[in-house]
Amino acid sequence: MIDTIVSILGKYAFDGFSLILTFLESQLSIALFCGQVRKRNAFFLRLAIVFLEGIILAYLLAIWNTEAQSLLVRVVCYLLIALYNFLFLLFCWEDTPEELLMAFSCGMAAYQIGNKVYPLLQNLLGINDRATISLLHAQTQDLTGWEWLLFFLVRFGTYSFLVFLFHPRGRLTSDKRTRRNIVLLSVSTVAIVTVLVCIARTYEGESMALNIVIKLFTIIFSLVVLMFGRGIFSQNEKEQQINVLNQLMKQEKLQFESVKANMEVINMKCHDLKHIIHRIEGKLTEEETDALREAIQFYDANIKTGNDILDIVLCEKAIVCRKKGIAFTCLADGPKFAFLSAVQTYSLFGNILDNAIEAVEKLAEPENKVITLTCHENDGQLEIEECNYFDGTIHYTDGNLSTLKDDSARHGYGTKSIRYVAEQYGGKLEIKVDGNMFFLSVLFPAQT
Repeated sequence: MIDTIVSILGKYAFDGFSLILTFLESQLSIALFCGQVRKRNAFFLRLAIVFLEGIILAYLLAIWNTEAQSLLVRVVCYLLIALYNFLFLLFCWEDTPEELLMAFSCGMAAYQIGNKVYPLLQNLLGINDRATISLLHAQTQDLTGWEWLLFFLVRFGTYSFLVFLFHPRGRLTSDKRTRRNIVLLSVSTVAIVTVLVCIARTYEGESMALNIVIKLFTIIFSLVVLMFGRGIFSQNEKEQQINVLNQLMKQEKLQFESVKANMEVINMKCHDLKHIIHRIEGKLTEEETDALREAIQFYDANIKTGNDILDIVLCEKAIVCRKKGIAFTCLADGPKFAFLSAVQTYSLFGNILDNAIEAVEKLAEPENKVITLTCHENDGQLEIEECNYFDGTIHYTDGNLSTLKDDSARHGYGTKSIRYVAEQYGGKLEIKVDGNMFFLSVLFPAQT
């Protein structure tokens, strides 16, 4: 079969096979990194068109490269194939420029690694990769089907392994920094890897040592590209989370202002009603008086920690606990936590208690509907400790406790918000479980 292909390609067989294989492998590598990119309509028909046109283009470039025998022509040929691969990406997939450029860059880098690993193995075994594709002997003749199978398995296995390691786990959000980094990644991948590899290929035959060094350089640089691409995703994900947390903090600021105003009105009304009951106490039966006092006491959450902002948050949550039949006890040294801003205080303590309430209210046993909160200084650290019973099931999302509420847009961000506030002051969040008891601690360095 190989002899038939060589006879068809004639004197362009070597360059033709090389460029067609380059086109097909790089196209496959890019496609493997497009798992999360949206496909266009008639996707497989588009693939077939690109496949046929790409083979024709590669063969025409092989003719030009063979006839010209010029380094510049060789560089242009490989750049044109890289450009065609990007057009192939645009023709078959539709997505944001960031997603497409990332798939292109990572795919091209993975191709360069796969394209160099197999010949590097040959070189390390003392075999000239320019003379044969065999890993077993240096002769060009008598290649078996197993040797061809091994040739393709190693290359395609390398692509699959790299996709497994570096495939993006999420989607990019467009911003100026991300766009700049991806453009830099794309340009460096094509310009440095493709162009320098073409130039280096000319001098590979001078010595086996130089040949190995060039391949190692290409592999290492391409790995750097893939790791840089992973770093772009990680940085982008962190920025997305921070943006979401900032938006939540803004919402919590508005909510805090509303709660503060409501609590002030409630306290005023409770104070007025106490005086009214005192004046009319003799005109009511004992049962009626007790009922009114119980109703006032329900909303008169008189928690005094020495920190007015913290008092507002704790009073609000205490009222919620009473409505849900939850026993809430709190012992807090409020002034120690005055370094937190009003919004941070509301966000931190609000999320801690909201998570606890969410866990406790589902319990069937009334005696287990208990939440305890203590805030104090311990061994030079400021510590917030919260404990409650729960049903024994913990749900995590990316290492954070996740909510079971229908509000999926804020899924898991309660714990992230707690950790975010803690880390702003060099603190940390710790979570422990002991049977059906849940313990949460937020530790801050002592604030001066």
